Amino acid sequence: MNAFAQALGQALDRCIATKAVSEDGAPVGFMYREQPLFEHDSGWRFFSGDEDDDYTDNTANFTVYALADIRRHTPDIAPFLDTAAGSAWERDEDGAWVAVSDWQPQD
Repeated sequence: MNAFAQALGQALDRCIATKAVSEDGAPVGFMYREQPLFEHDSGWRFFSGDEDDDYTDNTANFTVYALADIRRHTPDIAPFLDTAAGSAWERDEDGAWVAVSDWQPQD
């Protein structure tokens, strides 16, 4: 694939993020990848980690966002972006990413 096509493909990758992350600038503290739901969906979902159930139950608190923008905002997610659907990561008390092995997305 040529460089232009690769850059275009990355620009079209989308994710779903809470507005706390995408609009309010909160740092990403929890992320997971599921099977894509729509065209150009990367399957990535990003949260600050501080959202409660009332917040996450309201679909108005989420937005479709460019994965490249999340990556620019939180560059240390880059090594994880090629992991398979079903992967989940959270920050530990030292700010390092750790795999979450006992987590499943809710329907």
